[in-house]
Amino acid sequence: MNMNRINELMAAMHSFGKGSYQKSELLTEMLALQKEMVDLTYDGEHASTADLKIWDVEKHLEQVNKDCGNVADKELQRFINGSKAFCSLIKAEISGNRGEAKVFRTLGYIRSKNIVLKNVELNSGNLRTELDAVVITPGTVTIVEVKNTAKNIFIDENGDFYRTGEFLKWDCNIAEKMTMKEELLRKVLLADGIDDVLIRSIVVFTDNRIEVQNKCSRIRTCFVSQLVHVIDGLKYSRTMTEDEMKHIEKLIKSAASKEAYPFEFDVAQYKLDFATVMSILEEASVKSKETEDKEVIEKEESKPDYLESCSRSRFFGYVGSAVAAAAVMFISMTAVKAIRRGGAF
Repeated sequence: MNMNRINELMAAMHSFGKGSYQKSELLTEMLALQKEMVDLTYDGEHASTADLKIWDVEKHLEQVNKDCGNVADKELQRFINGSKAFCSLIKAEISGNRGEAKVFRTLGYIRSKNIVLKNVELNSGNLRTELDAVVITPGTVTIVEVKNTAKNIFIDENGDFYRTGEFLKWDCNIAEKMTMKEELLRKVLLADGIDDVLIRSIVVFTDNRIEVQNKCSRIRTCFVSQLVHVIDGLKYSRTMTEDEMKHIEKLIKSAASKEAYPFEFDVAQYKLDFATVMSILEEASVKSKETEDKEVIEKEESKPDYLESCSRSRFFGYVGSAVAAAAVMFISMTAVKAIRRGGAF
């Protein structure tokens, strides 16, 4: 294993150079790492025009490994396993961003006087959560949780959230999750002595084509097409003034965490796995090429002997033919002379 080459490849990947990140930074870093791996695997110009992804890198390395006699099976499988997890994170981040963007556009149609805060992160002790959106209206403060999924959803009586299909796949307890969000937000208001503002939460699904079965009375759900109607239709007993709404906005913004956190994926190990596979396959490819070149040279060197042998065969063939022709001619001339003398041949 060529450690110098591995270190060289590791040094060429500059993404995720910090120890911790805010959520808004993650997708940019993940896409940057993807591009670095693509560029190191393929020719830079080809990679930029083909819009290649990590799964293209996987397929390419699998083919090279096969061509080289499967010399990096173990290392390649470790890289593929890491790629699956990493690609899932990219997919989730992109999907979440698209879903949130759709909901944010919809919130612009609320008829009530409102203030919308996006992606608010709150923490208290060991508790940390992100509120996709907080909508402040004269009667309520509404927490909006965005779900951008194409799977049908089932929420049981206890608040357990399942994605349905051939099998039920448990995601989380959405009731506990939303309760924690409400409690952290309420704590922000209580710290300023505000205890009479109604806080509610809504789980919003961005795909109107899926089926959502909600058996939990503690959770309110709706589709994005219903969101404006739901928020405008919420009942309340107290009406806030515009100044009070702005004050709550200020409190939430002040409480929002600006803290960065370590990325919950071992990027250093993933980079090392990639560099190791690349190093092994590069070395094997060079050896394979050297073997092929050697075989070509040996084959070329054997050609003169073959040609000489052919030449000799042709030479003796020509000599034999000439001797035979001369013999025939001699016999013919002798026969003609004998015939002319009227004698026997």
